[in-house]
Amino acid sequence: MDKFRFNPGKDIDDGGETNSLRAVRAKLAIRGAYKMTAKSRLEWYNAADLVSDIFHLCDQNKWDSNEVIQFAIGNWKEER
Repeated sequence: MDKFRFNPGKDIDDGGETNSLRAVRAKLAIRGAYKMTAKSRLEWYNAADLVSDIFHLCDQNKWDSNEVIQFAIGNWKEER
């Protein structure tokens, strides 16, 4: 399996939520969380830091972070 496979136009539920839109939403979340500007360089560690912050949210709400990640990985694999 190509670990960097990206199908930008795939819309898993025909609701307009394409993989490109999902990627843009993630980029906006990172930029907003770290107050980055459009000219700021987006690095992979910004995404990793956002995932770490999501783990803190899991702790705060007593959610099992492993279950959240496994569910997210399942969604991601299906959406690819």
